[in-house]
Amino acid sequence: MDDKVDFCGICAANIPGMNAAYDLYQMLCDLQHRGQAGAGISTYDPGRKILLRTYKRTGKVNDVFGGDDEERFEELMNKFGASIGIGHNRYGTSGSLSTRHVQPFERTHGVYHKWFSFGFNGHIANRKELEENIKKDGYHLMLDTDTEVMMHYLSKHVSDTGGDLKEVFKMVSEDFDGAYNIIFLDGKGRQVAIRDPWGIRPLSSLQTEKGAFISSETCALYRQGTENIRHIEPGEMAILEDGEITYHQYAKPRRRSLCFFEYIYFADVTSNIDGRSVYETRKRCGEELARIETQNINDKEWVVIPVPNTARPIANSYAKAIGVPQIFDEGLIAYGKGRTFIDEGDRSKKVKRKFLPIPSVIKGKKVIVIDDSIVRSTTMATLIKYHLRKLGGAKEVHVRIATPPIVAPCYYGIDMRSFEELIAAPYQEHINNGIISEKAEEEIARIINADSLKFITHDGLVSAIGKDRDSLCMACLNRQYPTPTGQTLDAKNYKSFCNRSMCKK
Repeated sequence: MDDKVDFCGICAANIPGMNAAYDLYQMLCDLQHRGQAGAGISTYDPGRKILLRTYKRTGKVNDVFGGDDEERFEELMNKFGASIGIGHNRYGTSGSLSTRHVQPFERTHGVYHKWFSFGFNGHIANRKELEENIKKDGYHLMLDTDTEVMMHYLSKHVSDTGGDLKEVFKMVSEDFDGAYNIIFLDGKGRQVAIRDPWGIRPLSSLQTEKGAFISSETCALYRQGTENIRHIEPGEMAILEDGEITYHQYAKPRRRSLCFFEYIYFADVTSNIDGRSVYETRKRCGEELARIETQNINDKEWVVIPVPNTARPIANSYAKAIGVPQIFDEGLIAYGKGRTFIDEGDRSKKVKRKFLPIPSVIKGKKVIVIDDSIVRSTTMATLIKYHLRKLGGAKEVHVRIATPPIVAPCYYGIDMRSFEELIAAPYQEHINNGIISEKAEEEIARIINADSLKFITHDGLVSAIGKDRDSLCMACLNRQYPTPTGQTLDAKNYKSFCNRSMCKK
């Protein structure tokens, strides 16, 4: 994966008579891939004076909750234990990195329904407009994050409606433009989870005899059971009470616009998103890449390797589909648990530290390296020049990518904020339905030090996912943004990009 920001993970548990803190901790561990910068939980217990308690820190889940210190872990589980709670893994698309920015965000208040905690997954596209409006109402903003803006709007609507949560989130849907799945818990013990009206991020629920659970992905629900999992619909609210889940349509659904990257990269390979298996989707991407292959591949000169770890099922399936499954191998090994794109600074140095080649696999071979995407090209260029050619001794390197060329920024959470930083953006006039011209493909191949390069097409991607094209957000591929603010930002930013003569004719 090339230099993209991961999304957050959210979860909730409502299990009468039991300590939900343990389950929230495990769910956050299972969602660790969605955010590694911070983690936290908020729990509610009517039997304690401090009804809502929130614990959050920067770092990975295991470190936040005590690491290998069993005594510390149990202390936290007991202190913040309750039968009702919410959890959050953070990687911020805005805001600096400090404990204050880690979610859940808790707003304390002496009135029960005005005291609440919440966490969210996504990004608010119209944040600047919301900030200006809330400042006019006398609110002061201290943190550089859209979560703080959301908290003020939630506070305002909670006060205006007397705490009617169905009305609160209906009003929220009229304010916010972008991706926002929210988990919410208040001082009355009311607990809800909502999916935004476009359904840009996934959200699922599970009802068991033990109780009720919510998670960004199904992988964090499996430990409770794989039956009775339900995918929350766009504009739908899940209400958790006494271990049971009920559902309410709080907002009219807009055009369903699930981010296609969830299938290709962000989601865990074991997850199921809106009824489609992530693993099977990635396998089909490999088949689509094989279908457009032009090299004459054999088992004597060639080897197929994935960039760890998301590309593994793609590469394996690709090798089988071209009829030479035995050439699939592991030519690169990733070290450490971090993701290079999460850190700021010199990404090239981080890539060099993260990966090592297996020379016995790739030396003297024509290597087909398969990855999920190319954004800025930093990761791929470094892998080819340093790991595969210099250290690994590859004879040739041919790159195959399971995402069409990324030509536009994302305004819904991925850290692709400008046309200028995207390697394929200047070639927009050379791309039609995801099919890039031979000339443009050759130019990008030279930039990343590859002998050849091929991207999956739009049709191939949609076929692999197995959903209607109109139900997916592919705005970074085709500039067809699903929300009004996204469309406005695109028109403004693309015009500026072209005025600077950045587009190649």
